[in-house]
Amino acid sequence: MNTFKRILCIALCFYMLNSPAYGFAETIEPLDESQIRTNIEEEYGIKIIYSLEDKNIDYMDCMLVLERSLRRFPEGVIKEITDYYTQKGIETNVVVNKTEKIADLFSEYVLGDKSATVYINALQNSLYNDECVASEESTVHELSHLISDYMYEIYGYERMKSDFLKFNSGFQYGSLEECSDAFLNKHSAMSFEDEVADLIWYTEVHPEYLRTLDCDEKEIIHKKIEYLAEAFDQCFESVSENTRLWMDAVPQEPDKWALDTIAQLKSASLIPEEFEGMYDAYITKEDFYTLVMNVVEKRLGADELEKSFNLYMQEEYVSIDPVKGEIFMNDGMAVPDSTLLCSNKEVLYKAYQMGFISHEGNGLEPDSYMTRLEAAKMFAYIAHEQGMDISDYEVINYNDINDVKESDKSFIYYVATKGILRGYGYSFNPDGYCTYQETYIMLMRLYNIL
Repeated sequence: MNTFKRILCIALCFYMLNSPAYGFAETIEPLDESQIRTNIEEEYGIKIIYSLEDKNIDYMDCMLVLERSLRRFPEGVIKEITDYYTQKGIETNVVVNKTEKIADLFSEYVLGDKSATVYINALQNSLYNDECVASEESTVHELSHLISDYMYEIYGYERMKSDFLKFNSGFQYGSLEECSDAFLNKHSAMSFEDEVADLIWYTEVHPEYLRTLDCDEKEIIHKKIEYLAEAFDQCFESVSENTRLWMDAVPQEPDKWALDTIAQLKSASLIPEEFEGMYDAYITKEDFYTLVMNVVEKRLGADELEKSFNLYMQEEYVSIDPVKGEIFMNDGMAVPDSTLLCSNKEVLYKAYQMGFISHEGNGLEPDSYMTRLEAAKMFAYIAHEQGMDISDYEVINYNDINDVKESDKSFIYYVATKGILRGYGYSFNPDGYCTYQETYIMLMRLYNIL
């Protein structure tokens, strides 16, 4: 009888939602929690510890949050810290604890004589056998404390604090009644340690908030960010001036050569407001795809875009877990697992359908940058899909593309011939990153030839 009721319930769900029941026919392999854990431990030198009584709990969400949080920081930074601590006999850990109260979903960082540990609490949902974990923002904040403690050791605690007090014009930490615009918020004004961790946290998670501060006194905060970026450069071998660390958190002005083009793009509403002040920083792939989609859609129109590239957005549908027999909703977006690390899944889903992202989704971390070769391939593909002859190009003897695959050189020749993406004299710099203002120039040229 119970079996009959269950089947009837499932049938009613399908009937009422008028949605097909899709099986697990996806060819993309699901993420494996243990593999993610192993990758994190090997890449970052961190030991992940579960509570002994929690062996049967699935910590997939927890591992994804941790991986996204770690990838927020420049490549190599966390590993430099863990290697340094290892040499001093200090183990860097992430401890995952189970909690029964949703109020206890938080992260915490503790530095001791023998360990540097980030604690993450997870709440197990007994009904659906899944979990709720401390947020990515909370985890990034505690990792910011890990980074700042290391910087005090390498750069000098007293040196850094003295310089910050100069920025504060004599303001003493903890005097909340006198809290000024030299601080992000009251929490940052509590102590020097809180402020440094908060600034690192915000520059990684909310650079747009810092970039758009409109109060004159807030320029002090931008000076602090620039100071910390210089300190990062001195503390970490993996960070240099070429990293352009945190430039997206500080208001920028476009170079003179880009002023007219950027003005045209703005007047045509081709640059979304959230990109205001983004010029000389390197552009992430996610932002690059967002801008390209915006320009192409404005030029072709939504209907023509969908028709040209055979785009469609999947609607949510009912699906069944064949193992547990549970019903759940699926958004239908069959994208590579690496896109789970990005925030704008709809844009990336379109990019995936258009062929810009490979099946494996390599290099789609939120903060991975767009190279000039990748941009060339993307623009050539768009031109081809619009009926243009991408074999109509001149062979240009760039002296730095010998290592580029022969099949990819034609894309470079095409975009250079059409003036979409030019080289620097006899160099193309295929592995170099694109800046935001360089991308704006490319998009204006693409807009004009479509």
